[in-house]
Order: sequence, then structure tokens, then C-alpha cells
Amino acid sequence: MMFATAFTPSTAIHDAHITPTSQSYTNGVDTPSLFPKLAWDTPPPPQQEQQQKSQTMINDHDPFEVWAKTRLGLGTGPGSNSNGVFWVGEGALYEAYTGRILAIFEGYDVGRGVQLDDNHIRQISRKIFWFRDPDTGEIMTEYEGEAVMPIVYGGQMIDYRKSEEDGSVTYSVEASKRALKDALPEMKVTSRMAGPHQMMINIPVFVDIPIAEERGGGRYRAWEFYDFGVDPSFPLDRPPTVSWSRQGSVPPFTDKMNSQEAVLKFSGYRVESYEELPDRMRMEVERAYPLFMGAPKDEKEVQEIFGKR
Repeated sequence: MMFATAFTPSTAIHDAHITPTSQSYTNGVDTPSLFPKLAWDTPPPPQQEQQQKSQTMINDHDPFEVWAKTRLGLGTGPGSNSNGVFWVGEGALYEAYTGRILAIFEGYDVGRGVQLDDNHIRQISRKIFWFRDPDTGEIMTEYEGEAVMPIVYGGQMIDYRKSEEDGSVTYSVEASKRALKDALPEMKVTSRMAGPHQMMINIPVFVDIPIAEERGGGRYRAWEFYDFGVDPSFPLDRPPTVSWSRQGSVPPFTDKMNSQEAVLKFSGYRVESYEELPDRMRMEVERAYPLFMGAPKDEKEVQEIFGKR
């Protein structure tokens, strides 16, 4: 998601794997909720006229279509963008439990969508994030004698599929620098309307995978939550937003910490073009990472990044 996790014990592009990873997500939870349910749920009998009106509003929106348009600009009409969209923001990396700021964290993801059929779409994207010194604002190159590198994903492909039976959605990571086949637990992702004009989409990710012996061994563990907010009518003055929370290993910062954990909080929003990114991000991209001025053109470009033909 951004949505396959950004952190990894290694950030080398050549460590790529193209392996499917299926993870299902369905709307709704098993406990009672105060929020009105989306179209793929079976709603309880409405108790008031206002509740009926609210449910009618919700049923006007297919959450799968809203997600495709929100995340990738895929579709037609307001909110669509055939050139792809950027998700940009910033936050901070904190030492777990003390709250000490280790680094300012900023960057963006850029992706486009491909409609494979009515219930199957593909995300083609790349992302880059930097760690900046919390005092000077300069991009960090070392932390306590260890090298600090930006998080660089030159390409990713993630597929989303909607079930015709119940509207549930699955995703699979078709191309990434990390091998995640059968590594992530199945998690429900909830979608809710907060009033008639705001859809909330929550994506939980839990990671517990072995680290190869040549990289030091042990296990790589983290949890993450991605919370998207969008008005399904896509007004120009209210861009979709995202909040990303994470706790887990972040080398080399956590290599120096007894807890081996750090906490990340990131807030971002969607923009429609490279020119809308902050000046200092564009300066660094044009200096050293020109590939990230736009999304991959197609699946072939992503496959070639990973050495696949």
C-alpha cells in the first residue's frame, strides 16, 4: 500500500521476488458497530427515517470501485487519473516506549491502475521514503556509525480481486522486492461511512517472517495499520488522505536499541501530479532518483526492474 510494507532487512532491488501472496479482506467486523454498513453487508432493519436515507447513500457506492479510484485513480469521472496518482506525506520515527524522535520520515508512493476485468484490478507502483535528521532536517546517511539508506521500491505489482458472491476483496503481491508468499496472516479490512460524505478504509498488516542467515538470521516482525479517508464524490477541495502507523524493526535504528522496535507515524494525502510534490522532495528526486517522477508505464516495466522478461 504503500501497502505492502515498506520496511525490510534489505533494501536492495536485486533481492526481488515475484511470488503471489493472497490476503483476503472483507468489510465488516464480528462485533456490533455504531457505523452504518457498506453495500456488501446485510444491514439490520433501519430504525429511523434518517438511517434509511443514510443507507441509501451508502448503497450508491461500491467500495471496490471507490478503493480503485482512491488508491490508483482508476475509473472515470471525478477522482480518476489515467496517468496515476501520488500519495505524499511525512511523519516521524520514534524510539519505542520513550517517544524520542529518531528521524523525520517523509516520501511518497506513485501508482496507476489497470482494469483486468470487472472484479480484478492491478496496481503498478513505486515508492521512495527518506529519513531526515530531526534537528537539521538534512537527509540522514548514518546513525551511530551505521549507514542509513532511503527506502526505495523501484516497482511493485499488487492485484485486487472482488468476490462476486459476497463482495469481499483479496489482494496478492505479484511483484515486489520481498518474498511474502503465505507469510502474511489473513486479516479483515473494514470499510465504513462516517456520515454521508466520508468513507473510511482500514488495512491491517502483521508481519512475522524469518530473516535469511546471510542477513543475520532471526525474525523480522512488525504490525502496521493504513487508514484511508475519502469522500466518494471526490471534491477537488478535499483530497483523499492516509494515516500509516507502524511498530517494528527499522534497521539500522533498532539495531542500537534494546527493544529492537521503533514506532512510525505518517500522515499523507493524494496529489494528481509530480509538480504538486514538495520542493525538497522533487529536488532530491531530480538529483538522484529520476525514475520516481512518475509511475511505471506497464507491467513489463516492473518485471524488467526485477530482471524478469
